[in-house]
Amino acid sequence: MRVQTTIFLLLASPALAQDITTPGMPVRSGAQPEGRESGQTDRFSNEFNPSIGGVLDAVADHVDPEDGEDGFDMRLRALELSTNAWIDPNTWGYAVLRGDSEEFELEEAAVHYSGFDGNSTLRAGRFFVDFGKQMQAHEHDLPYPERPAVLREYLGAELAGTGLQYDYWAATGDEGAVRFSLGLFDSLLGGHGHGGHGGHGEEEEEEEGAEIHMGDRTDLDSFHLTARLTGFHDVGDSGVFQWGLSARQVPNFAFEFEASEAEVEDLSNNVLGLDLTYGITDEIGLSGWTFGGEALMYSGDIGAEVVDVGNDGDASNDTLEILDDDVFGNYLWVERVMNERDSMGVLFSSFEHPEEEKPEDSELTLYYTRKLTEASRLRFALTQMDSDEEGDTTAFTIQFTNFFGPHLCAHGVNW
Repeated sequence: MRVQTTIFLLLASPALAQDITTPGMPVRSGAQPEGRESGQTDRFSNEFNPSIGGVLDAVADHVDPEDGEDGFDMRLRALELSTNAWIDPNTWGYAVLRGDSEEFELEEAAVHYSGFDGNSTLRAGRFFVDFGKQMQAHEHDLPYPERPAVLREYLGAELAGTGLQYDYWAATGDEGAVRFSLGLFDSLLGGHGHGGHGGHGEEEEEEEGAEIHMGDRTDLDSFHLTARLTGFHDVGDSGVFQWGLSARQVPNFAFEFEASEAEVEDLSNNVLGLDLTYGITDEIGLSGWTFGGEALMYSGDIGAEVVDVGNDGDASNDTLEILDDDVFGNYLWVERVMNERDSMGVLFSSFEHPEEEKPEDSELTLYYTRKLTEASRLRFALTQMDSDEEGDTTAFTIQFTNFFGPHLCAHGVNW
């Protein structure tokens, strides 16, 4: 079927291809020992040959805000070390360590099991959530320097959770396919800016001091959930149209204010998303266009404000007022791939802050990417940010990314 070729090409770029029958896992290469189906022999042998790789992602930028400090900055945004291997004929595992100039942490570590009948996969461990087209990929694997602003605000710059995810896909005729996933996690609060702060992966804390809190252990009905239904269809000889519906639910958490020990429990919120993508390439697949976008709604208990009781400035008797509302955001993206080395594009994102007055932010980025070699990339970006609260900011960014050894562009499934 032509759909299998299309899916294979869609998932293969820019790194290692994925097998459509086992979504999220790389195709077995011919590098395995003859007659072996995994990177090891058995549990009593010390033969094991996992793939080991790394990524260096560095950024230099100049920022000119309307209010605040301007100037240049150079930093190592991420050093990523990864390893992956087929553990047995039905199980593939990987782990990713990520560090910057200050700390190293375990970013992902999961196994994929594909030994079921039919087109199903079970993933277990710590991994990025399956939401939309963007959240499964690491920032250095995106076509632009940063994740769209609305995703950073509502979901986080990067959002991983520890849990389980079930995937199932099926062909729809000869020119299409659909996929469904359902995830169950202990917590997905780490990347959210509930109340409008901390959406860039920073510590989650309200400007006035309200913090998100969850207990060390979770009831069965309090697990955090993700779900995605997506499908794509061949359009003409070289076009692909994709649609997707995504959901992330946090069913039980609390806001607390340490100074007065005020706490509001039994809160919940959701993020819903609708994404559309259309891509078209030339006959040999070296140039083309991609048009994409996603609309999101963030609803439920999305923020908390500290109320100064008596207006006396004494924080010890302050209480919390919960914001139960809906806010909306979106992003639009167009990219032109000119040849196998050069591409350019534009990304626009806007969103309402999850606050009572719903102040709005927008972000427009123009970028150009040059692949220096198969393993290194240089990107230039100009970004204009407009904020109702913080004014306008202009930023010029140079991003250099280098890959060492094998690299999986998306450890999850991005179709």
